[in-house]
Amino acid sequence: MLDSFKAVLEKEREAEKIIEAAREKAEKIKNNAQEKADKVYAKTYQDTINEARSKSVEIKEQAKKDAVNKAQVFIKRAEKLKKKIKVCADHNFTEAVDSILNEILS
Repeated sequence: MLDSFKAVLEKEREAEKIIEAAREKAEKIKNNAQEKADKVYAKTYQDTINEARSKSVEIKEQAKKDAVNKAQVFIKRAEKLKKKIKVCADHNFTEAVDSILNEILS
C-alpha cells in the first residue's frame, strides 16, 4: 500500500510539473500574442494618422483651389460691375453737362 501511495504521489508531482509547464507555455504564448497585438495596433494607429494627415493635405489643397476659383469669379464680377458703373457715370456726366449747359444757355 505504501508503494501505491508513493506511486500516486509521484504521478501527482508529474501532473503538477506538466500543469506548471503548460502554464508557463500558455503565459509565453499570451505574452507573445500581446506583443504582436501591440505591434499591429501601433502600425494601424500610425497608418491611420498618416492617412489622416494625407487627407488633411488634400482637403487643404482643394480648399485653396476653391478659394482661388471663387476669388477669380468675384474679381471678374467686380470688374464687370466697375465697367458698368463707369458707363453709367459717363452717361450721367454727359447728361449733367448737357443739363448745366442748357440752364446756362437758357
